[in-house]
Amino acid sequence: MSATTIDKIVEHAHRIAKGEHERVRPGLPMRFPEAAAVGDFGWQGDLKLTVIEQPLAGYVKVQSMKPDDLKLVPGETQGSRHCLDSAQGVTMYKPQNWPNSGLMGPVFVATEDRVVEHPTHGNVTIPAGMMIQCTYQREWDAEQRQERRNAD
Repeated sequence: MSATTIDKIVEHAHRIAKGEHERVRPGLPMRFPEAAAVGDFGWQGDLKLTVIEQPLAGYVKVQSMKPDDLKLVPGETQGSRHCLDSAQGVTMYKPQNWPNSGLMGPVFVATEDRVVEHPTHGNVTIPAGMMIQCTYQREWDAEQRQERRNAD
């Protein structure tokens, strides 16, 4: 006799309750699916990678990729080491005032799969032809604390 859908759900819930399931952990590698659509996104730590159709107004094409252009996040801390694995086949656009562009980072697209690497977060593979907008998570700063206090 085959189990009904509800039986399968109940059994799965029991396995979860017993801890008999695969755990999702930070730092595991991920790959954007080829079926990802405009607006789909993924996170690599505090770096948001969003599928887009074209760069926003105010972005300029990087004419000649240099090693520093592989870095997707400004700064020198370990947390800012989000980098492309290679410039091969990559077309990149950056905000005109990069790296002082607030929460907006580079846009890139490549003719072959590229990997966004990081020493502690899992690497993220981006399929060939997918245009990606990099944005940054806002830090909880003094301005946000003031906004929160005003809202309360």
